Amino acid sequence: MAFTGATAGYQAAAQANDTAISYAMEPTYGIAATGNYQRTRFTGENFKPTDTTQRPDEINADIEAAQAVLTQTSVAGTLSGALSYGTYDDMLAAVLGADWADNVVQNGAVVKTWTLIEKMNAKWLVRPGSYCTQAQLTFAQGSFASTSFDFSCKQETLADADPATTYTDAPTGRVFNTVDNFVGMTVNGVAPDGCVKQVQITLARDGAGSDYGMGHADACGIRVGQILASGSAQIFFKTWDMYQVWANGTQGPIATTVKDADGNSYVLTFLNAALRNPVINAGSKNTSIVATFDIEGNPQAGGGTFKIQRIPAAPPAAPSGG
Repeated sequence: MAFTGATAGYQAAAQANDTAISYAMEPTYGIAATGNYQRTRFTGENFKPTDTTQRPDEINADIEAAQAVLTQTSVAGTLSGALSYGTYDDMLAAVLGADWADNVVQNGAVVKTWTLIEKMNAKWLVRPGSYCTQAQLTFAQGSFASTSFDFSCKQETLADADPATTYTDAPTGRVFNTVDNFVGMTVNGVAPDGCVKQVQITLARDGAGSDYGMGHADACGIRVGQILASGSAQIFFKTWDMYQVWANGTQGPIATTVKDADGNSYVLTFLNAALRNPVINAGSKNTSIVATFDIEGNPQAGGGTFKIQRIPAAPPAAPSGG
């Protein structure tokens, strides 16, 4: 026989590489969006439904627990990714409660929920009423720039047919690295004297959650919470300047800037932040001392806690005339 073609039946299970996640904004909370969906890039996800049950303490002679009763089903999970320009702008705007305007988004009072669909093993998991409750961005030496987005969803159902009619392809920008793509961090407009080892930014909807009623197990609606911006920074300890900022109780802007290999940039700014909880220790011999500070985001006068500016790469200069 001719040894041509491929071997069938070699997979032990459905493959993660064949999974695709897309999203569309909902005109009405919890009603699955129709039409076009935006594909997204991701490195992993852990969405799952969780049943809550109760058992009545019935007295019986059978010496066994009573039948459990379902009281609610909550759906939640985290979408993880590698930060690239334009890929997660929708989710960052959603957790900030605002829309992009002139390539800037600053926290506001706009509420956005999404329908997330996940193609897996020839079916689609549909999660309407998905509300982003937290976004985290991490820039760490020795790694790529990473992101994670936590969602609380109204429900999860399994569909045999694709809920989307069309798709917008995911952005294809290169992932930000922390070598030549990390431009730097400034505290009150001044760059720390030592090299930055790590910056972490957390944008949380403090107090957000889902509400449940009777007659159905899924959520009735959401509590949107309030934006709470926080973070941390690790810096090689060379001077007492940052410590003095903490000691003086100084508050002001803390900005982190990254630029990808194509020249596209993000400037991520705590508009009125304080350094908290300095840790500066000589932990062991033959080590370089690293100063660690928590970052506490506070509203500036007149409002505004966190802002993101995106700066597209400058177009190439037009050739000069002959």
